[in-house]
This record gives sequence, structure tokens and C-alpha cells, in this order.
Amino acid sequence: MSELKINATYIKVLDTINELNQNDCYPLNQGIFKILSGKNDEETKEFNYIKTYGTLVSTTSKKICNLTLMLFRYGYIEKFYHYPTKQLYFKITQKGVSELEAYNKKSKRKYTKTEQNLQPTILKLK
Repeated sequence: MSELKINATYIKVLDTINELNQNDCYPLNQGIFKILSGKNDEETKEFNYIKTYGTLVSTTSKKICNLTLMLFRYGYIEKFYHYPTKQLYFKITQKGVSELEAYNKKSKRKYTKTEQNLQPTILKLK
């Protein structure tokens, strides 16, 4: 099998998983999607400090699933089963950490956050 060509989008996913793992947090695809798309809800409000928060606002959850699947297949991340929740969560592997470090040494690019203008979607008069 040929090696996966890692681009900036893969790096953002790896970086998100890595930062969460460093704080003993392990995401599902939906969690990665919420952070990268900048969703501000009860679950993600404590993670808005993550440098990748809100950097992929136009990405769909299906695209995130495809990205994590490829990272998993090529050994950059692994899954572990949590018995109480009966879910498979993501954890970065040593290969993923090495790739992230190599990319960060080579690229001095900063992440650009997109602030979502949270306007009310329902107006109630009276």
C-alpha cells in the first residue's frame, strides 16, 4: 500500500486529536467536526482554546469521517473502545505525532480561525 500524502487538512485533524489527547480527552468524529467547524455548544465551549478550533468551517462531517478513516488506515491514529459508553474513540499514534512534528518544523503557517456570526434563527416578538 502506498503512503498517504499528508496535506494541511489532515494536519488540522491530527493536531486537533493530539491537543485533545494531551488533555486526556478522546474524540469521536462528531467531536472533531464540532471543533474544526467552530460549533459553540455545551460540549465544545471548553475547547475553543485549541488552535484548530473554527479553522475548517465549510467542511462537512462526512469529509471529517473520510479524513479520520484514512488517518486510521495508514496508522496515524488508532481507535480504542470505551466500555461504559460503548464507543470507539480516537487516539493519536507515535507515527501521527512524528508526522505532526515534521510538518510543524517544515511549515511556519499559522491557523486562521473563522468566527461564525451566531445570529438568532428564530425571532420571538412579545
